[in-house]
Amino acid sequence: MKKILIFYCLTFLLLLQACSQQQKIERGKVYNHLTLKNDTSLSYAIYVPVNTVRKDSLVFIFFDPHGSGELPVNMYKNLADKYGITLIGNNNSANGTDFNTISSNFSTLLNELKSSYSIAEKNIALWGFSGGSKAAIYNAGLNNNIAYCIYGGSVMSAQNKNIELLGFNGKQDMNYTDLLTFASQQQNNPKHFQIASNGKHAWPDTVTAEDAFRWLLLKKMQKKEIPANRIFAVKCFAYYKKQTDKLIQSNQLTDAYQTCNKSIHFLQKLIATNYFTKQKDSISGKSLFKKQVQELQATFVKESQLKTQYQTNFFSKDTLYWKNEIEQLWTSGKTDPTGIYNRLLGFLSLAGYSYANQAFQANDINALELILYIYQHSDPSNPEQAFMRARWYALKDDKEKAKTALDESIKLGIDKNRIANDILLKNL
Repeated sequence: MKKILIFYCLTFLLLLQACSQQQKIERGKVYNHLTLKNDTSLSYAIYVPVNTVRKDSLVFIFFDPHGSGELPVNMYKNLADKYGITLIGNNNSANGTDFNTISSNFSTLLNELKSSYSIAEKNIALWGFSGGSKAAIYNAGLNNNIAYCIYGGSVMSAQNKNIELLGFNGKQDMNYTDLLTFASQQQNNPKHFQIASNGKHAWPDTVTAEDAFRWLLLKKMQKKEIPANRIFAVKCFAYYKKQTDKLIQSNQLTDAYQTCNKSIHFLQKLIATNYFTKQKDSISGKSLFKKQVQELQATFVKESQLKTQYQTNFFSKDTLYWKNEIEQLWTSGKTDPTGIYNRLLGFLSLAGYSYANQAFQANDINALELILYIYQHSDPSNPEQAFMRARWYALKDDKEKAKTALDESIKLGIDKNRIANDILLKNL
């Protein structure tokens, strides 16, 4: 009898503990860093929307390239409230970590999320940006029960061909043409759609990202996984019609054409899409549309040629050449609607980052001067370039300049943990 009483007491205490853990999660409040019970080295961010009318909550799980899962959660929390979708940020996936480790960590996270919040895998969509896109697609490919995935800034082919795949492609992103190439390869895949925006290499802004929330709900309705909501579909139709009409009126015909494609992809099987089909036919017959398509193609050719030129000149030209070239890119980018010059600045930034990492590994202090000059001037708001310059100055034993660059990196938002763990900078 005594053993039975002890058993019930222990069971009651465990239930109280479980309930207290659940009570910590309040609707409408962001939790940036919750550690896993089974592995305290892993953590996640979470936001549960204030209201949701569905019995089974839909969930976005984010993969950030720097392991900052709280970033997109905080960005999109208002959209979560509007659409009733829970947001979870995976803090355990970052560039530089091998996919096997990322998938192992995600499996541990997923198991705890399912047990703690009664989340069904069929209601989960993975969403990544840049290196996080590849991590999201990779993990979606490993799990046949997760059928929705969103990418942006980078992409890779999915192992699971049954995944509904949505892409965001910023016209200012240095990987814009690479993602366009991927989209062209997927043109016969009815489960893929890519949205072009005016964004840079970053998580999409909230206006652009709202399409992901619409997409998940509409796709779930199309597949009869949640009840069809005609009122919601009609609202989406009206929004996209207004968007299309505005683009046509401003003669942005290639964008209008793509908006028609998006509307059909999102709304088919739920509401008549004849309006968008007719608009596509009308746009495609206009001489201005054909001219804009030709101009875009010429832009891509020019971009490819300049990338090749910059690759050839990276080490063969001096800082004066690069100063003039980069200044011209910044000036031209202010009035260029195609995004080519901002993409080229991004290309130089990425090249600078890659070459700098190689030079640090080889301890090539002399090469770092030119590399970091190009990196700094092509991407001055990036904290990484300032952080690397601080490390370079420290290698040269120039402590004053190292401190100045380090202060700049902090102001730009560098992770202070990296400074504390860096052998060159932690004692400055």
